Amino acid sequence: KSTKKSRHYFLMPTRSRKEEKRYREYLASDEPRNGCQFCAITKDSPQFVSESKSFYVIRNIFPYSHWDGQGVLDHLLLIPKKHTDTLSNLSAPEAVEYVDIIGSYERSGYDIHARGPSSNRKSVVHQHTHFIKLDRKHNAFMFYINKPYIRFTR
Repeated sequence: KSTKKSRHYFLMPTRSRKEEKRYREYLASDEPRNGCQFCAITKDSPQFVSESKSFYVIRNIFPYSHWDGQGVLDHLLLIPKKHTDTLSNLSAPEAVEYVDIIGSYERSGYDIHARGPSSNRKSVVHQHTHFIKLDRKHNAFMFYINKPYIRFTR
């Protein structure tokens, strides 16, 4: 038997109270959104990080602060330039490019997460993949009270 303790986490990603409040206000606002906000991303966007032939990498304007019981150091999104709600709509060359980009971020220490088109946690219909760099420090204790969360950590 292994003497190493296993850590099991099944936690929702969370934002700081300030970011969660700002995010909820954005979702509830009457601010006009002409079409898809991801389709409006360009190299001139303040969120812009990099681009390839078919994809943009951008900063998440509503980043998570915790993921899998760990602190988040960086939160990026991989966005197809063409509007699609599912990875299955990528062409074969786009799919290869997608996997290559994911592999490069994975090698750089990012965790990868994408929700399917029917996910009720997905707030933007345009397919996007989260690149999340964690601090790799597992919180021994996290306590959440209602939304937006009050988080006590140790």
